[in-house]
Amino acid sequence: MNITDLLIRPRPGKSWGWFTNNLREAGILLLLLSVLAFSAAAQTTLQVRGRIIDDKSQPISGASVIVKGTTAGTTTNENGEFQISAASNATLVISSIGFPAKEILVNGQATHNVTMTAQSTDLEQVVVVGYGTQRREAVTGSVASIGGERLREVPTSNVSQALQGRLAGVDIAQTSTRPGANMQIRIRGTRSLSADNNPLIVLDGIPFIGSLADLNPNDIKSIDVLKDASATAIYGSRGANGVLLVTTDKGTRGRKPRISYNGFHGAQTVFAKYPMMNAAQLVALRAANNNNGVPVYTP
Repeated sequence: MNITDLLIRPRPGKSWGWFTNNLREAGILLLLLSVLAFSAAAQTTLQVRGRIIDDKSQPISGASVIVKGTTAGTTTNENGEFQISAASNATLVISSIGFPAKEILVNGQATHNVTMTAQSTDLEQVVVVGYGTQRREAVTGSVASIGGERLREVPTSNVSQALQGRLAGVDIAQTSTRPGANMQIRIRGTRSLSADNNPLIVLDGIPFIGSLADLNPNDIKSIDVLKDASATAIYGSRGANGVLLVTTDKGTRGRKPRISYNGFHGAQTVFAKYPMMNAAQLVALRAANNNNGVPVYTP
């Protein structure tokens, strides 16, 4: 008798049917125990804590933290901290304005510190039109856009100078040497020889009677230029020369105040000095001109 016969042969007084039935019941019992153990592990609840910061190590307040597949959720405080109850194998979905949503696996850990990267600016994807905003691919009119960050790349306090050469179809030129003079702005060339050719400036949805030189570049979020008739139709005849839509930065709820300073300095020198007359020489020159060249006054 070999070992195989001992393992598969039923005990005395027991039939093969008894052995087969008990083996099947033992397998079912083992499977049920495995399922119960897995369910118990999956239903373990943790108090998950953490802190959410941006790529500049600044806390993100008001960020939404939701347990995926449930309605349980919370928001971060002013320090970017959060606390939420979740299963040990749950997934947390974190989202905030200006940041792409991010999913974090709890994986049995009670502490999670998350760093979120700011989403690339939507100014190149979403443009402002006369009646609201649209995605760039949905805009049928001719619209050019530039963001405030690109404007501030030019070290100048004049928005018009910062726009020079940055937008297609927009010609900006300095037509006066007078300090503080407004620059000439033409969208798709000059339309009239006698009438006004300046474009309409709309500041945060309200027509602006000033010029771009009156605006602070640090306050501008974006500038959208409406160039063709379909884009400017909502403004009627006032938009015949094109429209400049200026959007400024606004405060965000829960965001701490920020103070910034930009300083520029420079020096200018006179290229060439012209010889100038003094007062006596000027009087003599005028007297000579009035007396047919005969001097009547000698300094």
